[in-house]
Amino acid sequence: MRRPPPTEPLRRVSGPALLTLLILGSGGATAQDVPAPALQEIVVEGQHEGPRLWRVQRGDHTLWVLGTIAPLPKRMVWQPDTVREVLRNTQEVVPAWPAYGIGANPFTALRVYIEWRRLQKPPDSLPLRATLPAALYARVEALKARYDARDGKLEQMRPMLAARQLMTRVFDAAGLALHNEVQQSVLQLARAQGVRVHQDKLRIDDPVDVLKDVSHTPLDREVACLESIVTLLETDVPTMQQRARAWALGDVATLRALPHTDERTACIAAVSTSERVRSLIARAQDDWLIAVEDSLRRNRGTLAVQSMDRLLGPQGALAQLRARGYTVEGP
Repeated sequence: MRRPPPTEPLRRVSGPALLTLLILGSGGATAQDVPAPALQEIVVEGQHEGPRLWRVQRGDHTLWVLGTIAPLPKRMVWQPDTVREVLRNTQEVVPAWPAYGIGANPFTALRVYIEWRRLQKPPDSLPLRATLPAALYARVEALKARYDARDGKLEQMRPMLAARQLMTRVFDAAGLALHNEVQQSVLQLARAQGVRVHQDKLRIDDPVDVLKDVSHTPLDREVACLESIVTLLETDVPTMQQRARAWALGDVATLRALPHTDERTACIAAVSTSERVRSLIARAQDDWLIAVEDSLRRNRGTLAVQSMDRLLGPQGALAQLRARGYTVEGP
């Protein structure tokens, strides 16, 4: 069996990966005995560019922003002609999230790996059925029976990891890909065209303690995270399919119109009981605006990538840039 690199475990649970690990918990949803809908796989044929880019300007300095969403159609072929054209007049690309660093100490890396393995174990080593309320467990079992009846691993997972496992299975059946590969394609295009990547590094001085904090998440919060994911999978997947299709077709009007809440709320709240984790998430989110403004000041042309959730809305990044005196135009 291949042993993962020592830093791989932390990538899954720190900074942006912490959000990825726990993504799509539906905040504010209430538990209901709603049967899981019969899903038809979303199919988006042909090549698609996604939405047009936003343009942020001050003087003769321009920032182009590509908004992304997740999940996207898993068989979608992205055609980045607009991005290629923008890169010809761009000096720098700003990714949506900073990279991270835990230092080069091999003993720290080993301790991170050991703590990551501990994090996989359920609280008190109890099976999922002994951890969850009976009504919630029945809903979990219904989703499992419908989408992956042979999954024997789910029962031995802690609730927040079981949530991600369920989500992956249902998304697969719905024709949705949990991982967003658009940014990776943008960075590959930038490097191929010799454009700098502004990759800030989020320094994590206490990675083992971060993992310990996550592993000590109160059980009731983990259960709330799982319940929110179950409700999401029971009720909201058709809307997520519509959002994915709208993104592929560049239909920003539909993206704005479709109902959407911050689905990550319950699961982020679950792991944010420690000040260390809250600070890490806040720093990862704040770094993007700092990097964007820095790049705008230094370069005539900049291309940035960011999720639609963080771009749009009265408190979104575009509104913040507009409030700081930039001209913002977009689809």
